[in-house]
Amino acid sequence: MELRAYWKIIWRRIWLVALVVGVVALYVGYQYYHLRKTPGALTAYRSDVTIQIGLQSSPNGVGDNIIASESLADALVTGPILSSKEFDTEVSHQIAADMTQIEQRYGPNPDLGDWQNAGAIGGALSSVRAHSLVTVSANWTTAAGAWAVADAVGKVSTANICNYLGYVVAKEAPCSTTTGSSQSVVSARIVSDATDAYTVPGSSVSKQTVLIVLLLVALIVGIALAFLVDYLDDRIHGKDDAQQLLRLPVYGEVPRAPTVGRTRS
Repeated sequence: MELRAYWKIIWRRIWLVALVVGVVALYVGYQYYHLRKTPGALTAYRSDVTIQIGLQSSPNGVGDNIIASESLADALVTGPILSSKEFDTEVSHQIAADMTQIEQRYGPNPDLGDWQNAGAIGGALSSVRAHSLVTVSANWTTAAGAWAVADAVGKVSTANICNYLGYVVAKEAPCSTTTGSSQSVVSARIVSDATDAYTVPGSSVSKQTVLIVLLLVALIVGIALAFLVDYLDDRIHGKDDAQQLLRLPVYGEVPRAPTVGRTRS
């Protein structure tokens, strides 16, 4: 019985619920439209390339090579190299140099996104390490661009990694005035070529969930307002309100007058 009374209250103020939900729905629709129009907002593409970091030579032997290689790989993953302007600019230049190969793979005039923007490339790169193996992932707005960026990262790393990572082995105690040191050349090789781009959630996919939650909140707020307005309204809307207010039984009820042009059954 109470549920029926609650439903009557909501139905009586359904215009208020519809108004609140309608206004929020317009805002949600506007935001969702912009998310759909923004490349990479809801759906992005990822390509991975795996490289191995090592030393071409080390005065202390193989054991030192392994430890140093893992340390250098960790520096590549945790340091600012992949997001540096110098590295990302080289990646952009490498993409330009590989344009013929990219067109052979994706056809003429492939959509590579904002590949000339070094800042965009740096923001799209992420990496993980397993010992001396580093997997670099490129999250991009287009499939061709994701593969091109990942492939260029692998090529730049193998060609110029020693410009960003260095390893110095001291021959004597560092406090000695005759300290000598030798520079071990850092090298990198591609273990796994850039993978074909696959779809991943976009950078703003969480906003889609927020918009849905916002609609649910609007519905709850609208219902709450309907109950609040009905509570503040002291008018009598029916026999149930009269019974509750007067504490007297209802013995009869005058029906509503029929609408002109319609007959009551």
